[in-house]
Amino acid sequence: MTEASKTRKTSKAIQTRERIIDAYLELIPEKKWDKISVKDLCAKSGITRGTFYQYFNDIYDLMQNIQDTLMQEMNRMYGAINSGHQSTPMTAQIFDEKFNCAPPDKLLCWFEFCRKYKKPMAVLLDPKNGDSYFVKKIKALLRDQINEMMDRDGMPRDSLREHFLKIFIELHFLSARTWLDDNSGEFLSVDEIINLLNTMRVGANYLHYKQGSVPDFTLKMKYSDQDSDKDET
Repeated sequence: MTEASKTRKTSKAIQTRERIIDAYLELIPEKKWDKISVKDLCAKSGITRGTFYQYFNDIYDLMQNIQDTLMQEMNRMYGAINSGHQSTPMTAQIFDEKFNCAPPDKLLCWFEFCRKYKKPMAVLLDPKNGDSYFVKKIKALLRDQINEMMDRDGMPRDSLREHFLKIFIELHFLSARTWLDDNSGEFLSVDEIINLLNTMRVGANYLHYKQGSVPDFTLKMKYSDQDSDKDET
């Protein structure tokens, strides 16, 4: 076989594999990912069962291949980020001057990834027919990256961070899933979502430094039922 023939064969194999994956992703919104049969997939992609088994052992193997590819790419994108120097502790007095309020690359990466892989992410994150195990793996990866981002911001690893992490990660998913599902163009743009989440990051840091430098700041921020009663009267 000539080199040209080998290249054509390889190219055809890649195209067939991609056609199988695309057909599978198009079926997931109609049926839960593990309920899709090989028969369904062959009919959708226009291939024989024999052709399917040349590339994948079963539906679970197909899903694993898709997830492995996405996880590897997400790790690669995060790994390419220059972590930069460790943020030095600061006070509220110099916060405006020294703190970098721009969205960090760790925050941008998740949405750049979702934008790059919009089709597979839209279906795999679907709460009804997507794969909850994949969501758990993604959340674990995001947790590590957000933790590192907070470390560089100089935030303490206290009990409050654990609650912030959970909320922040859920907002990552909620905003990404809503953006991925939106076909009207009425939802926020990716840039607007990033700026909104970054506002939370900057605000959390500012409050932390304020609490450490202004003795009664926590009291000023504290919610009081009595204040609500006064407003009603």
